[in-house]
Amino acid sequence: MTLHPMIGFRTGSLSGALLLLALTGCQSYNSHPVAQTDGSYQKTPNASVKAAVWGTRQESVQSLTTWLMKRGLTLVDEVKMNQMASDIRANQPGTPVSNADVFKLGKLAGAKEIIFIDTDVTTWRANQFEDLLGQSRPIYTASVFVRALDADSGEIHWSGKALSMDKFTNLKEGIHQLTCHALATAWGLRPQPAPPRRQRASTERAASNVLRRNCIRFPLVGRRTGSM
Repeated sequence: MTLHPMIGFRTGSLSGALLLLALTGCQSYNSHPVAQTDGSYQKTPNASVKAAVWGTRQESVQSLTTWLMKRGLTLVDEVKMNQMASDIRANQPGTPVSNADVFKLGKLAGAKEIIFIDTDVTTWRANQFEDLLGQSRPIYTASVFVRALDADSGEIHWSGKALSMDKFTNLKEGIHQLTCHALATAWGLRPQPAPPRRQRASTERAASNVLRRNCIRFPLVGRRTGSM
């Protein structure tokens, strides 16, 4: 039996349309996020000040701790802070450790500055066409907010925030990069945006060099709105 030419044409057209729809439905994502930042400081960080770090995600706490140690700050041992927090949980079952508790723990450990880092992560799933092609994987958006407070007065010494402007695939490294950009903005290490065209290239190169020195290995990306 011979297949009617029109039927073959329609079948081929339908298959081609489905393939085109599937391909256009697939979107590629960067491994690391494009970051938008904001930050300010009232008092510049002092390497002689002992600080305690507390955060909601281990990845951002590790990045923050590495940054501070590279800048010469003395930190309360993370294991000691966690042990003291565990004691609070044991005495108050079902009650999370509050910021006020962290202040008390930090002061008991001799810290003069308490540094909080909060990280919010949203997980997205790939679309149905990527599922059909076997390319389904989690993608993320995230934000990092870090702030340093005086252990006695509660005054904010400095703060910075970084928000991913697009979805990305590498959660651990993405959080590290956002943490780095938030800190660089908070400490005034990111140059302000240059006028377009003539000065843009030189400013971006200078900003990239600053972040390479202070952010371990990630270059400057994306937009920034630092206010010092």
